[in-house]
Amino acid sequence: MFILSALYILCLGALTFIQIRHLWSKNEKREACIYALSMTVSAIVGVLLISDVEVPTLVLPYKIVFESIGKSILSR
Repeated sequence: MFILSALYILCLGALTFIQIRHLWSKNEKREACIYALSMTVSAIVGVLLISDVEVPTLVLPYKIVFESIGKSILSR
């Protein structure tokens, strides 16, 4: 599991580095920073998924709110 995660990070890091260098050379520094941030988040989530860690979803807060509303409507 560790080897697969490390390989994923190495490949993603290499591709990200190449893309950021390309953006930076075209004087698109803001886009390079946004790209680096999004790829960092993607790398973290990817490693967690490869390691079989349960990643919480953004749906949970909405489920809690609307589930109680739905139950109150159905109970009437």
